[in-house]
Amino acid sequence: MQGGNQNNGAATVSNRFMAKEPGAHGSMEEDADLKLLEQRKLEEMRRRLKAAAPAAKQEKTDRQVVEGLLYDRGDEVLEAAYSFYPNETEKLVKEIAGMIRDGRLTEKIAGGELLSIFRQLGLRFRLSTSIKVMDQGKLVDLSEKLGRKEKE
Repeated sequence: MQGGNQNNGAATVSNRFMAKEPGAHGSMEEDADLKLLEQRKLEEMRRRLKAAAPAAKQEKTDRQVVEGLLYDRGDEVLEAAYSFYPNETEKLVKEIAGMIRDGRLTEKIAGGELLSIFRQLGLRFRLSTSIKVMDQGKLVDLSEKLGRKEKE
């Protein structure tokens, strides 16, 4: 029986040393675990990519692209242009959106600049404007304030 116990002890010692050697059984288990982790992470990345792909496929319309670069009442100018000249405005918006997508136009477009472009093309229209002033801590139209003064 003693001989059998010695073999078991020798086998345990040799297993410990073999696990530390490259290519040993313990190292193979670690490699398998690492591969499993890598596969899980790759699968998770694929799922995320698939979830993000439909969002990327929904491209913005030309109008949305142009509206993204408008400021300083630019949206009002565009809306007025569409109401007066819908076909011509659509063509201009398509051209401006193409320039933005190509990278030829990167700066923001002010409302005055957009109005100037329409006027240079012979598309004239008026925007509703009002002048507001402070009266007793409130903003009121200038015409309203002047109307009150005349009544007094």
